[in-house]
Amino acid sequence: MMNNKQVTIEYTNYKGETRMRRIMPKQIVFSSNEWHPQPQWLLEAHDHEKDAPRTFALKDI
Repeated sequence: MMNNKQVTIEYTNYKGETRMRRIMPKQIVFSSNEWHPQPQWLLEAHDHEKDAPRTFALKDI
């Protein structure tokens, strides 16, 4: 579990679109999922703009 502080990150998604995201980090895991099929370090977080959980590839932050 992380420290429950909101942070702003610059993130490039799988479409190559870069924008600022306001998130609350939850945990970092080495895994894969539907959007990140290759095993890699992923940041699981709550996205405040979408008001939903999201996963961000650390290499794209």
